[in-house]
Amino acid sequence: MTPPSMIQCWLIPYPTVSLDSLAKTLEHKECQITTHSPFELEDIDFTSLSPNECPDIMFIDGGSEVSHSRRMCRHLRDNGYKGFLLLASQDSTTKGRVKSLKAGADDLSVKPYSSHSIREKVLEYIELEKKNQSAKKYSFDDLMLDTKEGILHGKGGKQIRLTQIESKLMKTFLKQSQKLCSKEWLTAEVWKIHFDTKTNFLSVSISGLRKKISKISKKPYIHTVRGKGYKLDIDL
Repeated sequence: MTPPSMIQCWLIPYPTVSLDSLAKTLEHKECQITTHSPFELEDIDFTSLSPNECPDIMFIDGGSEVSHSRRMCRHLRDNGYKGFLLLASQDSTTKGRVKSLKAGADDLSVKPYSSHSIREKVLEYIELEKKNQSAKKYSFDDLMLDTKEGILHGKGGKQIRLTQIESKLMKTFLKQSQKLCSKEWLTAEVWKIHFDTKTNFLSVSISGLRKKISKISKKPYIHTVRGKGYKLDIDL
């Protein structure tokens, strides 16, 4: 069993891909690397796994067909995986990036990528996890965001599960409470990439978050500032 302090990273190569070299490059004293076939993941219900059994990071390389990787992302999210999904993709276009993010990816590595660039992303994740260990819960008004579990709690025991992106969005808004967040800043802060803010990807994500909040609270927390961005109205 993996020690609680270890970060688990699963490498998911499709049959035409070898990640042996990447596995060696990723070796780190605080990270356990294992390689799994995509077929092994088909029947895993991640909600039934203990924290020590569930990987913190998954890196998926579907080879020349990015559609394979996107389908796997959707499958993992549908099966309850809440961890960090890093996707390899040959499609570096704005449209392609948006498709991958909509499929459930948290970050992208454009092919051909170097093993060292993936290592840097994993090490960055480890450092962020260290910083966030004491800041997993955020209380505001009558609500509480648990970023570790991806759950927003309301009055009377009400709660709603958020996706990884929705949880990141909510956390980002909370850190900037009462401040205007431009669309450009939000996309860079939450998705760590810059893409055309004229696409409806951000508005769709925020709309989904608003709908979930409305199920446990009558207050419209996220306000649109026409032509400028969004603002969170809360009492801390």
